[in-house]
Amino acid sequence: MATLRKKNRDNVGLDPVSVSEKTIVEEGGAHGGLGSWLRLLACWIFAITLATHLHYKLPEPKGHRGVDLDTGYTEFSEYNAMETISYLSDTLGYRVVGTVEEKQTFDYLENAVRGYKTESQGIVGAPKFDIWVQQATGTHRFDIMDNMVFKAYTNVTNIIVRLSCPETENRSCEDNAILLNSHFDTTLGSPGATDDGSGVAVMLEIIRVLSRRNWSGYRNSIVFLFNGAEESLQDASHAFITMHDIKDSIRSVVNIDACGTTGREILFQANSREMIDAYKQAPYPHGTVVANDVFRTGLILSDTDFRQFVEYGNLTGIDMAIYKNSYLYHTHLDLTENLEPGAIQHLGENTLAIVDYLAKNSTLSNIERTSEVVFFDIHGLYFVVYSWATAFTIQMGTTLFGLVFFAYIVYKTSHSSPYRTIPNIVFAYIKSIAFVFLSAAAALLLPVLIALFLTSESVGRHMAWFSREWYGALIFCPMSLIGMYGVQYLLYAIPGPQHVDMEYGAFISLVAAFAISTFLTTLTSVASSYIFWLYCSILLMATGLNEFVWKPKAEKRAVWKSKVSGLTYIVCGFPMALVYTDYTYAMIDIFVPLTGRMGVDTPVDIIIAIVFGMVTFMTTLPSLAHVHRFGKRFLRKILVILTIFQVAVLGAVVARGGVYGGWAFPYDEYHPKRLFIQHLKNLTSGESHVGFAEADHGPYIETIVTAMEDALDVKAEARHGSENANEWASIYPFSAFLGGYRFDTKPYLEANGASPVDLPGPFPKLSIQNDKYDPTTGIRSFSVVSVSPTYTWTVIAFDAEVVDWSITDSDPLEGPRHYIVRHVVGHGNDAWKLDLSVRVPEDKLAEAEEGKWKMRFEFTALETENFAGHGIERSIGGVGILGVVRNVLPIWTAPTWLSSVVEVWEL
Repeated sequence: MATLRKKNRDNVGLDPVSVSEKTIVEEGGAHGGLGSWLRLLACWIFAITLATHLHYKLPEPKGHRGVDLDTGYTEFSEYNAMETISYLSDTLGYRVVGTVEEKQTFDYLENAVRGYKTESQGIVGAPKFDIWVQQATGTHRFDIMDNMVFKAYTNVTNIIVRLSCPETENRSCEDNAILLNSHFDTTLGSPGATDDGSGVAVMLEIIRVLSRRNWSGYRNSIVFLFNGAEESLQDASHAFITMHDIKDSIRSVVNIDACGTTGREILFQANSREMIDAYKQAPYPHGTVVANDVFRTGLILSDTDFRQFVEYGNLTGIDMAIYKNSYLYHTHLDLTENLEPGAIQHLGENTLAIVDYLAKNSTLSNIERTSEVVFFDIHGLYFVVYSWATAFTIQMGTTLFGLVFFAYIVYKTSHSSPYRTIPNIVFAYIKSIAFVFLSAAAALLLPVLIALFLTSESVGRHMAWFSREWYGALIFCPMSLIGMYGVQYLLYAIPGPQHVDMEYGAFISLVAAFAISTFLTTLTSVASSYIFWLYCSILLMATGLNEFVWKPKAEKRAVWKSKVSGLTYIVCGFPMALVYTDYTYAMIDIFVPLTGRMGVDTPVDIIIAIVFGMVTFMTTLPSLAHVHRFGKRFLRKILVILTIFQVAVLGAVVARGGVYGGWAFPYDEYHPKRLFIQHLKNLTSGESHVGFAEADHGPYIETIVTAMEDALDVKAEARHGSENANEWASIYPFSAFLGGYRFDTKPYLEANGASPVDLPGPFPKLSIQNDKYDPTTGIRSFSVVSVSPTYTWTVIAFDAEVVDWSITDSDPLEGPRHYIVRHVVGHGNDAWKLDLSVRVPEDKLAEAEEGKWKMRFEFTALETENFAGHGIERSIGGVGILGVVRNVLPIWTAPTWLSSVVEVWEL
């Protein structure tokens, strides 16, 4: 007894408490610790299991009939949509603008929609069915990745279908249309089953469904835009929204795209309340304003046609996409076989419900653009939408209520013991509230130490989390928990008044901390702040029940019994884990593949460490109080166990095994490293090179470079840095971050009886027309004409002071500048021109007057032969190069093959 009294005296600033209470707080005198933890873990496991089931649940795919046998009502059929996707991606494959596959895709879609039009003509009440084919030529400026891209396009193709009210109905519905958009072209190196075969197939199936329904009572028309040039930087959507005859009838847009192959579609962009309300009609809603806010920050380096409709059509709308398993995005693995059954049914039924509602019920007039809307789904079962004004009121109201409730607890605690005063209690709470925020910081930042250790030069285990999303939880979450609980452990050592019941004090501090967080984040006017309000509300509800329903009165409570009921943890822990697990899966499924593609030039391991730290803190939040339930000694045991587990995991990660480094090697066949490989022929110098670059700048590049050196029997020449970006000009602006390596193929060609000059034609040609010079102004005006049969994605780069040009929606830059103008042609077209008026440099005026001044143009073009994606190329003297490279690539790579020519012209 004397020893315990001495301990109390040694804790300067502590209020006198009973020996029993002091023993519990400091030494862990409570019983039933394991059982209490098991109950809490069971609650979490049940919540996470249920959330997992709901998050990944997909509707049962409908069969090919697509008709409800009981009602005769036409339904969306995944079977029908998959037939379209299979034909586009498996039969036709790479549908890059300018290739024959692009033309075959157009023919297939046009025949399908004309067939549906014919079939609908015998149906009573069927909609008026209009079809247009648009082949457009135009220009626009497209800024991306801090680069200005001046775009020109020639005869890109759109197929437009409009379903509107029957002839006997109100014809004004044609003047008010909802636009449904997807693109049928693919990017280089991908057969595009989901990107965007999924959107095209869904639209085609919706046309089949809606053209068979009775349109009596419909108020608005639906326009379906099958656009043929999105991957070339959104040319076809620009052509439609700026030039087509019915563009002014479009009131809003629903855009469908994809960056993954599995799971539910997500609503990730929305810019009006009316369109978000329309999304509520989806049978399986999935989306949150958090995704909308993140996308607006530019952290996600992606873009869709939605941008063109907003920028040039001033439209409101929603942007949706299949997003899970985006490891296969823009790779040769975007195939039908990798599409998850039910994913297209989910996307199709949601899209059908949205556009059908808009055509039937919405006025589509006076829709105002706004980002001041809060929306989120609850596991696809409910979709909640309310204005930011409402959110501000309820969030600030909840904050006020929480702080009042906290003041009540402080007041009540001061009257429950004759030894404790309000100042001491307030000081204890200030300290424990501060430690909640410190625990959050430690949970986010301590996993960074793991990332720094794994990526250190001596260890070199970059991106160990990449190949399986849950690896990140295994690697980083233990340290996050150590950070959370370690800070709470330090709370015992801080001088000054302490809570008599540390667990109760910590729990009340959670309420106050989230009330403060809700207040501060609400002041930012960021709609995503609703998450803090949600947590604050759950904590307040649980604390209220604990305070007024479940907590036993002091005189009936054994001294070792906690003031926080076990039911309280279930009431707050279950909904938190249930809700945040849904967000966790969505965030991890997006950010793990996306962050990995950024590559190790960006601190991707640190980013993922922080993401998993945040996930850990938000999912296990109630445990910050629960760790105090059995005192300091028990908390110390938890920290020791977590430390041992963390060390064991790190040991397993660091331990190397197998050819490429064991289970923590970041890549495999279905989680590949993306590469660009280009055979570049310089028609001016006669040189031939293979360019090799990483799309993701991830680790283990040296292995591939060495294999290529052995295959070509030549040393790689490093081409790091933007100064060599012109070698990849055909895919500008992505060329800005490539660089990589270059291999001189001349020795290999000569060793096999060929020479770089043996390249067969046809060859591109650049020429000048309408060349005029005005000596009074010093301005030379002319047209640069490109003729490039069997080539596409041509690029002209030059240095000049341009005073006027044919890029219609953007003025030239001031002063002498370096310009890169990209151009794309639809299939069957091989010529285009660029009109320029340039100021002749002062020292060249005499030459210009004599007609001798020339400008230097560097011309680059992609060969269409290589878009089959299998290393096919225009051989040199019968010798191929890309096939040699293909044979040495590991299975864990996903190459995009390019075969390009470059030539310099003085014109």
